[in-house]
Amino acid sequence: MHEFFRYLRDHDGVAASATARTFGVTWHKERRLIDLGVLDKPSHRVLRATACPETWRQRCRLATMGPGNGVISHASAVRLHGLEGCDNDDRIHLLCRKGSWPGSTGEIVTHFTRGLCDDDIVDVDGIPVLNVPSTLALLRAHASETATATALISALRNGWSVTEIQQAATRWQTRGRPGPSFVIDALQRATRQPPSRDYASTGASISSAADQGSRRCSTTSLVTSSQRSPVQI
Repeated sequence: MHEFFRYLRDHDGVAASATARTFGVTWHKERRLIDLGVLDKPSHRVLRATACPETWRQRCRLATMGPGNGVISHASAVRLHGLEGCDNDDRIHLLCRKGSWPGSTGEIVTHFTRGLCDDDIVDVDGIPVLNVPSTLALLRAHASETATATALISALRNGWSVTEIQQAATRWQTRGRPGPSFVIDALQRATRQPPSRDYASTGASISSAADQGSRRCSTTSLVTSSQRSPVQI
């Protein structure tokens, strides 16, 4: 039992009922802990320790554990990846497959796509998150131009290459989706000499960040297909 509560402590106070079973917490013990107020059930087959604070990260984790097989995306992914630009966005953005029916624990902005593949998803402390290049490609539709440019600069300074980001943006580019075009245009204009007057400051910052970011410095690991079942292209 002590090991289970250590697990909860290390995972924002949240665990699946199936995980509890691996620690020897039977259904009867689970019910007893819920009756005592030690645990509650924010959604089906999900347990939460009532002693743990209800944080934004906990809300992210809970969102991915609900129905819909979703992954954290957009501004929420920017924050989880430790990038700048979306620190004040406390909403939870969840990217799900077309036709799914995700839960609605807390304030969740749900997005749907048929374009998600295995390589788009990474693991951040046990939370499935859209990787950095794909996050940047989709961000502009739900974040300001300044926030998106700031996140792009932050990613480049963290070591993501222009090529990686451009390739992801190109793959996500479709009619009516503004994010990929914004990223592609920003990178192209940053390398064009001289930048236009209204774009000079941002363009110079992106160009400078691109020069610094020659190698990827991500410590996240890919989520295997056995762990998640994202929609294929």
